[in-house]
Amino acid sequence: MIVEENKQQNVNEPDLGFLGERLISAGVLTSVQLEYALQKQAVEGGRLGQVLVQHGLLTERDLAKNLSEQRNFPFMEIDEAPEPDPQLMSMFNRELCLTRGFMPLVRRGEQVEILLGDGDPSKLSELIQRRCGHAPIFYQAEFTHVLQRVRQVYYFAQNPAETLIQKEIDLLTDDIDHARSPEKLLEYVLHLAVRERATDIHIAPSETSYHLLFRIDGVLRPMFALPNSLSRLVVYVKLGAEMDISEQRRPQDGSFQTTILDTSFTVRVSILVTEYGERMVMRLLPESSDLARLEQLGFREKDIQQLQRIFAKPSGMVLLTGPTGSGKSTTLHAALRLQTLIERNVLTVEDPIEYRLATIGQTQVNRRAGYEFSTALRHFLRHDPDVILVGEIRDAETAQATVTASATGHLVLSTLHVASVFGVITRLVPLGLEPQTIAENLVAVINQRLVRTNCPHCAESLALNETQKKWLGKYAVDHSRHSVGCDRCGHTGFHGRLPIYEILNVDEAMANAISEGQGRAALRQTAVNAHFEPMVEMAKWRIAQGQTTFEEVWRVIGESPE
Repeated sequence: MIVEENKQQNVNEPDLGFLGERLISAGVLTSVQLEYALQKQAVEGGRLGQVLVQHGLLTERDLAKNLSEQRNFPFMEIDEAPEPDPQLMSMFNRELCLTRGFMPLVRRGEQVEILLGDGDPSKLSELIQRRCGHAPIFYQAEFTHVLQRVRQVYYFAQNPAETLIQKEIDLLTDDIDHARSPEKLLEYVLHLAVRERATDIHIAPSETSYHLLFRIDGVLRPMFALPNSLSRLVVYVKLGAEMDISEQRRPQDGSFQTTILDTSFTVRVSILVTEYGERMVMRLLPESSDLARLEQLGFREKDIQQLQRIFAKPSGMVLLTGPTGSGKSTTLHAALRLQTLIERNVLTVEDPIEYRLATIGQTQVNRRAGYEFSTALRHFLRHDPDVILVGEIRDAETAQATVTASATGHLVLSTLHVASVFGVITRLVPLGLEPQTIAENLVAVINQRLVRTNCPHCAESLALNETQKKWLGKYAVDHSRHSVGCDRCGHTGFHGRLPIYEILNVDEAMANAISEGQGRAALRQTAVNAHFEPMVEMAKWRIAQGQTTFEEVWRVIGESPE
């Protein structure tokens, strides 16, 4: 339908000289931010859009959406794009697609669908017509997403990762003299992990073999079995991560830098010693300067308005809670976009720095040099900060320094590993903070988890039974959605994740309850009286919207309609 409606697309390139004015009109940029970006552009060079994104003044999505409206092209999410036709891709090449900023998708009758990044559609129209003999239909997407997809498609067309990994496993197994390096095996594994959107790579020993697993959308997925002789892969990674390869009796941590498909990654490595040998986890941390906004992460508009009021506070503590891997750091960094970054002095101490932003001062924990979270906070106060971001409150010293920074007129953002918003008090008190001190400084707590979302390519309608409708309560619907699994989602039925969360505002009644040392039940009742919505309600809303499933919610938060 979209193709039919857009046969006569306007392929005139918009005048990018007026980009700033258009973005101001759209409400995604201020005149002060534009002036700052133009000054940076004059010094650094480059395109204005690129400068805006690099300095955190604009997201690529904002830029792409604006261009899609100006060009009258539909906007397309990269995950919703059809799988590129290999025959069509062969009519072009990787370098051409990268330099011209586009990716061919599929033929539709007498037309060719093209995913557009920062390319010039008027020039591309001539090129595509000449090469394919068909008129193009353009869809606008985020620039780097298009480039990443081009790199992946062409790389894996020439380098089938699964086949190459199995070949390397066979070659290394036969190499009894250990003359062959595991370098290529690691390279192919890392590339496959990036293609599959894995956040972690696990190498786990058993009695007779090793297991290679990827954590994808928060769930471990077995990938390959490795013979015990391939323990040298673990040794090779330890060497690259600057660990002691002779030490096999105690845990170790390290990291190394690598580039995968033109994207820089920090790979954080951790070793545990088990009954059957060393167990390794490699966490992939891509370097990024394009911070997503809260709405892009999946936060609802009404909740964003509430968070805007929270993060507009001049001082106090705002805490993000949840287990490891629940998206706390991502949400915390997205919250920075609620600040006018070039008008406020924002300092961060992180472990490690996951999102790089030129307009704020970011530092990284260095334990060998004695630079911890608490150390950083003491020094930050001498630099006249408006906002301080602390990666995590881990110990009593950091907790006390955080409260001190908050009490002296700074907004402090941090994370805490607790299961609920009401567990914050019982976590902070053992760290040496008095309930009265917590009550005076705590502004809000956001507790969140991540649930996998239905794959958009294989989702089907699902009729709900009466038990399910009753459990959904005010969000009850007759039909939701579930996914049956396809090649695009690895036959899991899920692709990507969205947050489910609860927001606790510490108003006067809640502060009084905290100060009096009331228990969790009393704190919860005080919150409910102030219209607090628990996380399970958000989960029900996601199900009713067809975004996730009952089973996934049960897996994540442990509550079921049965």
